[in-house]
Amino acid sequence: MDNKRIDERESIYTRWTWKLMIDSHTHSKYSKHAVGEIEEVVISAIKNNVKILTITDHAPFLIDVDNRLLMNELESYFNDIECVQNKYRHEIKILKGIEADYIPQHHKYTENLTSSLDLDFVIGSIHSILLKKERINVWDIKKLNNTRFVDEYFVYLKELINSNLFDSIGHPDSILRGGILEQNFCDRFCPLIDLMKEKNISYELNASGLRKSTYNLRTKEKEKNVWNYPSKNLVKELSINDISFTIGSDAHSPLDVNKGVQSLLEKLKDTKIESISYYENRIRKDININNIFKVN
Repeated sequence: MDNKRIDERESIYTRWTWKLMIDSHTHSKYSKHAVGEIEEVVISAIKNNVKILTITDHAPFLIDVDNRLLMNELESYFNDIECVQNKYRHEIKILKGIEADYIPQHHKYTENLTSSLDLDFVIGSIHSILLKKERINVWDIKKLNNTRFVDEYFVYLKELINSNLFDSIGHPDSILRGGILEQNFCDRFCPLIDLMKEKNISYELNASGLRKSTYNLRTKEKEKNVWNYPSKNLVKELSINDISFTIGSDAHSPLDVNKGVQSLLEKLKDTKIESISYYENRIRKDININNIFKVN
């Protein structure tokens, strides 16, 4: 990946006409570290021309309980989604999802949870790695560029894909924020492509990588406006191998719904992505890229 600065003043696309926008990764106040009522997320999506929206708050889990849904909140969460589905049914398709953490040691917990819920879409994400007695979070970007962490991350990733619990891998390349070389990441990921095809799991194009900071190994400082993920080279390889893609803003505020999605698709236009997928009743729906935008 070339570390080209992202021009924050990038104009609205004069060459592209957007016909159908999809945002399959959004959060509300139920995720605790996110803000906004579910209805506010929906209203923002409508204002930003999103036609297919999936709400994917962080699912209950055994760790980091202050940053996610609680088990006793699930009924309220689903009721809120059903309410906006009915209220805005003529304006937008709203789907019911979760973003579930995956740690192999807690596989059974996640299996029991996901199998018990009536969902359209389940994202499987790795947010932390257990190394002996230390838990390293993927947002601890100064700690990511070490062999032990990367080795264990790919052990988790392989088990996530192999688990049959998830529809799409959430931000799998977000560890590039830690200064890990893109080529090294691609070399480690490519052997998993055949397993992804076997398990029929999608790869998420997470637009938050266009707005999050990156750790500069040389200066030891965090830098803004540097494209760190998704990996363009890996996306190209996945596309060649007919891997399906979901896309999402990973919004943690109504203000960020759909943010970066259009820009990301434009930046990836030479990767030959043929379709973007979303999930309904856990069934993948593919939309041809030409039905999402057209070049004028």
